[in-house]
Amino acid sequence: MKRYLLFLFSVLQLTTISAQDGTGQPVFLKEFQPNEHAHDFGRIYEKDGKVSTVFTFTNTGRQVVAISDVNTWCGCIVPAFTKKGVRPGETAHIKVEFDPDHKSGNFVKQVVVLLNNGKNYQRVWVKANIVPMPHPVTEDHPYYYGQGLYMSQQILPFPDLSPGQSHAYELKLANDTDKPMTIEFRRRPNNTVLKMPEKITLKARERTSIRVSYRYFRKHTVTRSIMVIPVVNGKEGKPLKVKWNAGDNKFRLLN
Repeated sequence: MKRYLLFLFSVLQLTTISAQDGTGQPVFLKEFQPNEHAHDFGRIYEKDGKVSTVFTFTNTGRQVVAISDVNTWCGCIVPAFTKKGVRPGETAHIKVEFDPDHKSGNFVKQVVVLLNNGKNYQRVWVKANIVPMPHPVTEDHPYYYGQGLYMSQQILPFPDLSPGQSHAYELKLANDTDKPMTIEFRRRPNNTVLKMPEKITLKARERTSIRVSYRYFRKHTVTRSIMVIPVVNGKEGKPLKVKWNAGDNKFRLLN
Protein backbone atom coordinates (compact mmCIF):
# COMPACT_ATOMS: atom_id res chain seq x y z
CA MET A 1 0.00 0.00 0.00
CA LYS A 2 2.83 2.39 0.86
CA ARG A 3 4.56 1.64 -2.45
CA TYR A 4 1.31 2.33 -4.31
CA LEU A 5 0.86 5.70 -2.58
CA LEU A 6 4.44 6.67 -3.47
CA PHE A 7 3.79 5.72 -7.10
CA LEU A 8 0.56 7.77 -7.16
CA PHE A 9 2.32 10.77 -5.63
CA SER A 10 5.06 10.57 -8.28
CA VAL A 11 2.46 10.49 -11.07
CA LEU A 12 0.72 13.55 -9.65
CA GLN A 13 4.03 15.42 -9.45
CA LEU A 14 4.85 14.62 -13.06
CA THR A 15 1.39 15.78 -14.14
CA THR A 16 1.84 19.08 -12.32
CA ILE A 17 5.32 19.63 -13.74
CA SER A 18 4.10 18.91 -17.28
CA ALA A 19 1.55 21.70 -16.93
CA GLN A 20 4.11 24.31 -15.88
CA ASP A 21 7.20 25.77 -17.50
CA GLY A 22 9.28 25.95 -14.32
CA THR A 23 8.39 29.59 -13.66
CA GLY A 24 4.81 29.05 -12.54
CA GLN A 25 3.50 30.44 -15.82
CA PRO A 26 0.74 28.63 -17.78
CA VAL A 27 1.85 26.38 -20.62
CA PHE A 28 0.40 26.61 -24.13
CA LEU A 29 -2.00 23.71 -24.78
CA LYS A 30 -1.95 22.88 -28.49
CA GLU A 31 -4.43 20.02 -28.01
CA PHE A 32 -7.20 22.56 -27.40
CA GLN A 33 -7.62 23.69 -30.99
CA PRO A 34 -9.74 26.71 -32.10
CA ASN A 35 -11.67 26.62 -35.37
CA GLU A 36 -9.85 29.86 -36.32
CA HIS A 37 -6.91 31.58 -34.68
CA ALA A 38 -8.01 35.08 -35.68
CA HIS A 39 -11.45 36.41 -36.53
CA ASP A 40 -11.60 39.52 -38.69
CA PHE A 41 -14.85 41.47 -38.39
CA GLY A 42 -13.71 43.47 -41.39
CA ARG A 43 -15.05 46.98 -41.91
CA ILE A 44 -17.52 47.88 -39.17
CA TYR A 45 -19.21 51.14 -38.21
CA GLU A 46 -19.16 52.58 -34.71
CA LYS A 47 -22.75 53.79 -35.15
CA ASP A 48 -23.96 50.22 -35.70
CA GLY A 49 -22.86 49.15 -32.23
CA LYS A 50 -21.60 45.80 -30.98
CA VAL A 51 -20.51 42.84 -33.08
CA SER A 52 -19.83 39.27 -31.94
CA THR A 53 -18.36 35.97 -33.04
CA VAL A 54 -18.09 32.47 -31.57
CA PHE A 55 -14.84 30.52 -31.41
CA THR A 56 -15.20 26.73 -31.29
CA PHE A 57 -12.44 24.78 -29.52
CA THR A 58 -11.93 21.04 -29.96
CA ASN A 59 -10.17 18.89 -27.39
CA THR A 60 -7.83 16.73 -29.48
CA GLY A 61 -5.94 15.42 -26.46
CA ARG A 62 -6.55 12.54 -24.06
CA GLN A 63 -7.42 14.50 -20.93
CA VAL A 64 -10.45 16.55 -19.92
CA VAL A 65 -9.88 20.28 -20.43
CA ALA A 66 -11.75 22.96 -18.48
CA ILE A 67 -11.89 26.67 -19.33
CA SER A 68 -11.02 28.61 -16.18
CA ASP A 69 -11.28 32.17 -17.49
CA VAL A 70 -10.99 34.33 -20.60
CA ASN A 71 -8.91 37.51 -20.44
CA THR A 72 -9.00 40.38 -22.91
CA TRP A 73 -7.68 43.26 -20.76
CA CYS A 74 -10.18 45.56 -22.46
CA GLY A 75 -13.66 46.55 -21.36
CA CYS A 76 -14.62 46.77 -25.03
CA ILE A 77 -14.58 42.95 -25.31
CA VAL A 78 -16.95 40.79 -23.26
CA PRO A 79 -16.46 37.00 -23.39
CA ALA A 80 -18.87 34.19 -22.50
CA PHE A 81 -17.66 30.59 -22.43
CA THR A 82 -18.52 26.95 -21.78
CA LYS A 83 -18.30 26.22 -18.06
CA LYS A 84 -18.22 22.41 -17.99
CA GLY A 85 -15.20 20.23 -18.66
CA VAL A 86 -14.48 19.31 -22.26
CA ARG A 87 -13.81 15.61 -22.80
CA PRO A 88 -11.50 14.30 -25.53
CA GLY A 89 -13.18 14.79 -28.92
CA GLU A 90 -15.74 17.25 -27.57
CA THR A 91 -15.97 20.99 -28.26
CA ALA A 92 -16.37 24.17 -26.23
CA HIS A 93 -17.51 27.60 -27.31
CA ILE A 94 -16.32 31.10 -26.48
CA LYS A 95 -18.48 33.99 -27.58
CA VAL A 96 -16.62 37.27 -27.98
CA GLU A 97 -18.61 40.51 -28.15
CA PHE A 98 -16.80 43.64 -29.27
CA ASP A 99 -18.02 47.20 -28.70
CA PRO A 100 -16.43 49.74 -31.11
CA ASP A 101 -17.68 52.74 -29.12
CA HIS A 102 -15.21 55.66 -29.33
CA LYS A 103 -12.73 53.66 -31.41
CA SER A 104 -11.49 54.15 -34.93
CA GLY A 105 -9.16 52.60 -37.49
CA ASN A 106 -7.49 49.21 -37.31
CA PHE A 107 -8.15 47.30 -34.09
CA VAL A 108 -6.41 44.06 -33.03
CA LYS A 109 -6.88 42.40 -29.64
CA GLN A 110 -5.59 39.17 -28.19
CA VAL A 111 -8.02 36.92 -26.29
CA VAL A 112 -6.26 34.60 -23.83
CA VAL A 113 -8.11 31.45 -22.74
CA LEU A 114 -6.92 30.13 -19.37
CA LEU A 115 -7.35 26.38 -18.93
CA ASN A 116 -7.23 23.82 -16.14
CA ASN A 117 -7.15 26.27 -13.24
CA GLY A 118 -4.62 28.47 -14.99
CA LYS A 119 -2.06 25.73 -15.67
CA ASN A 120 -2.53 25.97 -19.45
CA TYR A 121 -3.69 28.49 -22.00
CA GLN A 122 -4.76 29.00 -25.60
CA ARG A 123 -5.21 32.26 -27.46
CA VAL A 124 -7.05 33.77 -30.37
CA TRP A 125 -7.34 37.24 -31.86
CA VAL A 126 -10.12 39.53 -33.05
CA LYS A 127 -9.60 42.23 -35.65
CA ALA A 128 -11.67 45.04 -37.13
CA ASN A 129 -11.40 48.18 -39.21
CA ILE A 130 -13.63 50.69 -37.42
CA VAL A 131 -15.28 53.62 -39.14
CA PRO A 132 -15.94 56.21 -36.40
CA MET A 133 -19.00 58.38 -36.12
CA PRO A 134 -18.99 62.10 -35.22
CA HIS A 135 -19.16 62.84 -31.50
CA PRO A 136 -20.16 66.13 -29.87
CA VAL A 137 -17.10 68.34 -29.47
CA THR A 138 -17.78 68.78 -25.75
CA GLU A 139 -17.17 65.08 -25.04
CA ASP A 140 -13.40 65.51 -25.27
CA HIS A 141 -13.20 69.32 -25.29
CA PRO A 142 -15.52 70.51 -22.50
CA TYR A 143 -14.15 74.06 -22.10
CA TYR A 144 -15.17 76.89 -24.42
CA TYR A 145 -12.62 79.64 -25.05
CA GLY A 146 -14.61 81.78 -27.47
CA GLN A 147 -14.74 82.22 -31.26
CA GLY A 148 -15.60 78.53 -31.73
CA LEU A 149 -12.49 77.22 -29.91
CA TYR A 150 -12.87 74.37 -27.43
CA MET A 151 -10.09 72.81 -25.35
CA SER A 152 -9.77 69.79 -23.07
CA GLN A 153 -8.56 71.66 -19.96
CA GLN A 154 -8.93 75.04 -18.32
CA ILE A 155 -5.93 74.69 -16.01
CA LEU A 156 -2.59 72.88 -16.37
CA PRO A 157 -1.29 72.16 -12.84
CA PHE A 158 2.38 71.22 -13.01
CA PRO A 159 3.62 69.18 -10.03
CA ASP A 160 6.38 70.03 -7.58
CA LEU A 161 9.50 68.52 -9.19
CA SER A 162 13.26 68.72 -8.75
CA PRO A 163 15.64 70.57 -11.09
CA GLY A 164 16.20 68.68 -14.33
CA GLN A 165 12.85 66.89 -14.19
CA SER A 166 10.08 67.65 -16.65
CA HIS A 167 6.35 67.17 -17.03
CA ALA A 168 4.08 67.45 -20.07
CA TYR A 169 0.42 67.59 -21.03
CA GLU A 170 -1.41 66.77 -24.21
CA LEU A 171 -3.80 69.67 -24.69
CA LYS A 172 -6.66 68.90 -27.06
CA LEU A 173 -8.12 71.67 -29.22
CA ALA A 174 -11.15 71.74 -31.52
CA ASN A 175 -12.39 74.20 -34.12
CA ASP A 176 -16.16 73.94 -33.93
CA THR A 177 -16.78 76.29 -36.85
CA ASP A 178 -17.10 75.90 -40.61
CA LYS A 179 -14.11 78.19 -41.27
CA PRO A 180 -10.34 77.86 -40.75
CA MET A 181 -9.01 79.08 -37.42
CA THR A 182 -5.61 80.56 -36.58
CA ILE A 183 -4.68 80.48 -32.89
CA GLU A 184 -1.84 82.43 -31.31
CA PHE A 185 -0.85 81.69 -27.71
CA ARG A 186 0.19 84.73 -25.67
CA ARG A 187 1.68 84.31 -22.18
CA ARG A 188 0.98 86.80 -19.38
CA PRO A 189 3.49 87.25 -17.89
CA ASN A 190 5.84 85.68 -20.41
CA ASN A 191 7.51 82.38 -19.52
CA THR A 192 10.11 81.14 -21.98
CA VAL A 193 10.72 77.83 -20.18
CA LEU A 194 7.17 76.64 -20.90
CA LYS A 195 7.29 74.83 -24.24
CA MET A 196 4.28 74.92 -26.56
CA PRO A 197 3.56 76.11 -30.11
CA GLU A 198 3.39 79.88 -30.59
CA LYS A 199 0.76 79.56 -33.32
CA ILE A 200 -1.33 76.81 -34.94
CA THR A 201 -3.95 76.69 -37.69
CA LEU A 202 -7.00 74.43 -37.61
CA LYS A 203 -9.15 73.55 -40.57
CA ALA A 204 -12.92 73.82 -40.33
CA ARG A 205 -14.20 71.28 -37.75
CA GLU A 206 -10.68 70.03 -37.15
CA ARG A 207 -9.64 68.52 -33.84
CA THR A 208 -6.03 68.17 -32.82
CA SER A 209 -3.71 68.26 -29.81
CA ILE A 210 -0.52 70.06 -28.83
CA ARG A 211 2.18 69.22 -26.30
CA VAL A 212 2.72 71.62 -23.39
CA SER A 213 5.82 70.83 -21.34
CA TYR A 214 8.03 72.35 -18.67
CA ARG A 215 11.54 71.37 -17.56
CA TYR A 216 12.42 72.53 -14.05
CA PHE A 217 15.63 74.56 -13.98
CA ARG A 218 15.28 75.22 -10.26
CA LYS A 219 13.19 74.13 -7.30
CA HIS A 220 10.07 76.26 -6.86
CA THR A 221 9.60 77.51 -3.32
CA VAL A 222 6.24 79.19 -3.90
CA THR A 223 3.26 78.27 -6.05
CA ARG A 224 3.07 80.47 -9.11
CA SER A 225 1.04 80.71 -12.30
CA ILE A 226 0.69 82.48 -15.62
CA MET A 227 -2.16 82.90 -18.09
CA VAL A 228 -1.97 81.66 -21.67
CA ILE A 229 -4.33 83.70 -23.83
CA PRO A 230 -5.56 82.03 -27.04
CA VAL A 231 -6.00 84.66 -29.75
CA VAL A 232 -8.43 83.23 -32.29
CA ASN A 233 -8.35 84.93 -35.69
CA GLY A 234 -7.12 88.10 -34.00
CA LYS A 235 -9.60 88.06 -31.12
CA GLU A 236 -8.62 87.19 -27.55
CA GLY A 237 -10.40 84.29 -25.90
CA LYS A 238 -10.67 83.15 -22.32
CA PRO A 239 -7.34 82.48 -20.55
CA LEU A 240 -5.86 79.04 -19.91
CA LYS A 241 -4.20 78.95 -16.49
CA VAL A 242 -0.79 77.29 -16.10
CA LYS A 243 0.16 76.62 -12.50
CA TRP A 244 3.36 75.42 -10.82
CA ASN A 245 2.80 73.86 -7.41
CA ALA A 246 5.49 74.10 -4.75
CA GLY A 247 6.20 72.86 -1.25
CA ASP A 248 3.24 71.27 0.51
CA ASN A 249 0.74 72.26 -2.18
CA LYS A 250 -0.80 69.08 -3.50
CA PHE A 251 -0.61 68.26 -7.18
CA ARG A 252 -4.19 68.11 -8.41
CA LEU A 253 -5.35 67.01 -11.84
CA LEU A 254 -8.88 68.21 -11.21
CA ASN A 255 -9.72 71.59 -12.69
